[in-house]
Amino acid sequence: MNIVKYPNDWLNKICDPFDFEKDPDPKPLVKDMIETMLANKGIGLAATQIEYDKAVFVFLPQNIEDHKEAIAVFNPSIVNVGTHMHTAVEGCLSHPGLELEIKRPESITAEYLDIHGQKRVLYLQGIDARCFLHEFDHLCGTDFTHRVSKVKRDMALKKLKKRNKVNG
Repeated sequence: MNIVKYPNDWLNKICDPFDFEKDPDPKPLVKDMIETMLANKGIGLAATQIEYDKAVFVFLPQNIEDHKEAIAVFNPSIVNVGTHMHTAVEGCLSHPGLELEIKRPESITAEYLDIHGQKRVLYLQGIDARCFLHEFDHLCGTDFTHRVSKVKRDMALKKLKKRNKVNG
């Protein structure tokens, strides 16, 4: 499975909901997405990043006690957003090497369907909330570069080019 790299129109695509009755069995897709995510040293991967037009992503929780494996998320929604905001560095598999400081809620409550089409609710904090929101953004056609000003994005790109020249 190949991950699309910026610039690519797929990174601005709004996904259609996954239909468990009409769409193909999601198990092979999820298996491939998890393998691709892990092979690329990521903690999340959205369908748009692999040119698949359905609302699904996988992510590897870092701080959930009863989840040590990647979770497949279908048709997610955010039902509650914490009031505390936190700024942290994010990267993206579709933007290799690019790091941006993104301000996001410290905690969220999300609903989604699991790989069996069963409704689930997750309360997420810290890096897990950040990753979930980053991947959720992908399904909504929002790239993480849209979450910063043009000036900050241009500065980060200039820094990346300089780092690539030194290392390259």
